[in-house]
Amino acid sequence: MLRPRIVYLAALAVAAIVFVGTNEPPALAFLALLALLPAACKLAGVAAARGMTVELGLPTSCRVGQPLFLAVGVGRRGPSAPQRIELEVTFRNVMLGEEERVRVVLEGASRGGRFELPLDTAACGRVEVSAAEVLSFDPLGLWRERMACPFSGSYTVYPALVDLSVPFERAPQARFAGSSYDRHRKGQDMSETFDIREYRPSDPLAAIHWKLSSKMDKLMVREASHPSNYDVLVLVDLGRRLPNGERPPADVLAAALGLAASVSYDLCRQSLGHNVAVASEGELVDAMVDSPASFDSALDLLVSVPLPLSFGQAAQLFDAYRRECSFTKTVLVTTMVDHVALGVMGRLTDLSVLLVEAGGAESVEDAEAFRITRIPVDALEERVRSVSI
Repeated sequence: MLRPRIVYLAALAVAAIVFVGTNEPPALAFLALLALLPAACKLAGVAAARGMTVELGLPTSCRVGQPLFLAVGVGRRGPSAPQRIELEVTFRNVMLGEEERVRVVLEGASRGGRFELPLDTAACGRVEVSAAEVLSFDPLGLWRERMACPFSGSYTVYPALVDLSVPFERAPQARFAGSSYDRHRKGQDMSETFDIREYRPSDPLAAIHWKLSSKMDKLMVREASHPSNYDVLVLVDLGRRLPNGERPPADVLAAALGLAASVSYDLCRQSLGHNVAVASEGELVDAMVDSPASFDSALDLLVSVPLPLSFGQAAQLFDAYRRECSFTKTVLVTTMVDHVALGVMGRLTDLSVLLVEAGGAESVEDAEAFRITRIPVDALEERVRSVSI
């Protein structure tokens, strides 16, 4: 907008010099026309802004690397419309804690229509989107007017899942009984009663409460409770910065999240209930997975929780978390290894470490208290089909 104003002021100065030098009526008329031009452009810009509408549309989700677009719809509701519209959009990745402002110029907006802005899907996470500013310009670009565009939404970039087989090297000491229970769901733990109700033809005979039935003179069934804790834990330990202060590669983070989700999905497919936990802001946030619906919730958790600044938080918080939820088998998915911290974890639980790296070769090494499986990013989707834990 500065350049048109400089051109206008230069033209006005030239017209003034010509008028002073010639003192002719045409020169005076031209000078007066130039003097009134900004006011005319201002009125035209206000009218054009009021005669235009801008609407944004956003898809809800995609897979990492998949093309995704922010739809910008421009509509006319009056005889005049701005020639150019500038749109500033704010993007904030909740998981990575990063914010970016993108300014887009819509040329030829006076004709209306639909524009598409490509979105960044290289990094996983839930991205909050809002229209920070929408400006319309008069035909000469001397003035700009703010346009109303109250938009806020979000889209989620999910990691790519891999069809993995996850066999156990040592079976976890799984149990059907729990130490805490879901108050809203029945389950299979007969040691804790969820509800007492009348018998139905499809109920197993073992569920009949014979003593109570004899008192009630009708068959009564005791429903079992659903444990809300399990003995298998998938623990994700990631960070927003490397030890040198740089941001970790987006493909490594996406691969680590995809590996954790793939392990959880195969455990669910094997009907092995487990918990998925990730470090966030000084605590471990977890979700129980025992069905496709609960897996979807856990996947949303992985890409929506703000990651800590540096890796290693999950290992530091594990001991206190383990005391509340007794896990006998832990699968740690990470991008960096601290042998001292992992040695402490390995003495508290049966620990398997899945280390996702940018390069290198696939390998398995046994330490004193844990096992490390190294998986390069490029091998995860192409060659890895089974990960033993």
